[in-house]
Amino acid sequence: MLKTEEKIFASKWAYLPEHVPDYFCSFSDAEPFLDQDLVYYTHSGGMNVIAYPLNPDSSHPDMDDHITRLAAKFKPRSIKSISPVQLSISGYKPGISEKDFYSCLELDRIRKNAKLRNMLKRASAEVCVSKADAFTKEHLLLVSDFIKIKGFDQEKAAFFHRLPDYLAQSAGSLIIEARFLNDQRLAGFTVFESGLGDYGFYLFNINANKSRKIPGINDLLLDGAINEIKAHGKKFINMGLGVNPGIERFKAKWGAARFLPYYYQYFEPAFSWKSFFKRG
Repeated sequence: MLKTEEKIFASKWAYLPEHVPDYFCSFSDAEPFLDQDLVYYTHSGGMNVIAYPLNPDSSHPDMDDHITRLAAKFKPRSIKSISPVQLSISGYKPGISEKDFYSCLELDRIRKNAKLRNMLKRASAEVCVSKADAFTKEHLLLVSDFIKIKGFDQEKAAFFHRLPDYLAQSAGSLIIEARFLNDQRLAGFTVFESGLGDYGFYLFNINANKSRKIPGINDLLLDGAINEIKAHGKKFINMGLGVNPGIERFKAKWGAARFLPYYYQYFEPAFSWKSFFKRG
């Protein structure tokens, strides 16, 4: 478990949302730990490793060796890792893997071109954007509708239903909401984590089905969030993963550029007594 000063250290140096204990723990029931400048989490026999050193410029041991040492200490039944390169952990075999990129927006270099300004103007004719004072039942209902629209499986739906837990736990969480001008109903909202260092984090964007037909609503929400993050003195926003070409294009038009490679890997012990006896 992290001490208070370690938690502050992690949040101050964080450049990925997964570095921030309040964010990760709210969605995973995990316990956060810090080994040198490596953040990792343990939970019910598993370990999650954020294999991006908090200070990437510092002298750091070989990452494979470092995680192998942690695995030898905790002997987890499974290891989930995210890293800028593929990992090899002694005593464990890789299973599922995914590849993507984080993107980053440098706040002092944002330039709104004519097309983007027009999108913001069009959206402003139908909705108004502001910082929400609290996460309400109206927000929760919008999350439920969003899950149905997206057709999420049970695991992903459960993840989104824990959003209120994160918002209640993290002092750095921010909600920027859009409301219809004609009746003030909630049209959508964006969730950010402000963190304690130079980086803010773009986490979730939730829209109502009707608001999806409003051109520029996501741009207007992002514009409101950028203004709020700037007010918190941030220099950068980690815009998250590319996920798909459409999402990557949306971020790129604001000036977000590919920032860090992302590899997700799932490891299991290379030798299993259970499989050994099955063979017999």
